[in-house]
Amino acid sequence: YVIRTEKYRPNVLHNSNTRETIMDSVFGVVGGGFAVVAAGTSAAGRSVVFINPDNDRVTSLGSKLLLGVSGVPGDCLRLRDEVRASTSKIHSAAAAADVARGAVIGCAQSANAVIAGYDKAEGPTMYAVGGTAPPERVEQYRTAGCGAGLCTAVMENHYRPGMTVKEAVALVDRCIKEVRRLGLASFVIMVVDKDGAREYTRRILRPKAVIEIKSSQGTPIVSTNN
Repeated sequence: YVIRTEKYRPNVLHNSNTRETIMDSVFGVVGGGFAVVAAGTSAAGRSVVFINPDNDRVTSLGSKLLLGVSGVPGDCLRLRDEVRASTSKIHSAAAAADVARGAVIGCAQSANAVIAGYDKAEGPTMYAVGGTAPPERVEQYRTAGCGAGLCTAVMENHYRPGMTVKEAVALVDRCIKEVRRLGLASFVIMVVDKDGAREYTRRILRPKAVIEIKSSQGTPIVSTNN
């Protein structure tokens, strides 16, 4: 018998027209009284994922719930839409994770999800969803997608309990830097805490410049990409 094997690279997508590799990742961090979820894609090198907000890889499911996804674009959209369709029945991150797992099994097999929420009794909660396994409660951090291997090492080295929002976002930025070693990637970073779910910032990378759009100011800041 002859067995042929191929090296598997999770969530590394290829554009058959441009021959470009599309990078795709999602990160989650649980801090002191909040959770951060960041997700993004290279979007064929033109950041088109940010032209239409409906295509963002991280989105709010309600006033205090966030969903971040990675995987084949069609599966990501199906997963997001399936979970959104059930928002009237979802009142916690655990319930959203159960719905997401059903969607992954039923119609979005390539997708991974990180779901974060805030509850007055429990505080910040986070779950990871992927494959056929039950949703996994995340106590500290989670990475998924093409850069998961590199970023898990970053999280292990730099995560600490009780981080502030600023510190958690800085940790996510370290992960984004690692992903960019593999290919072009732009990200949306969102936060959920007692005040609700909201966009914190965007890290948009173009071939010649990094454009950072801060939601609080709405002003693009352009700096040279080294």
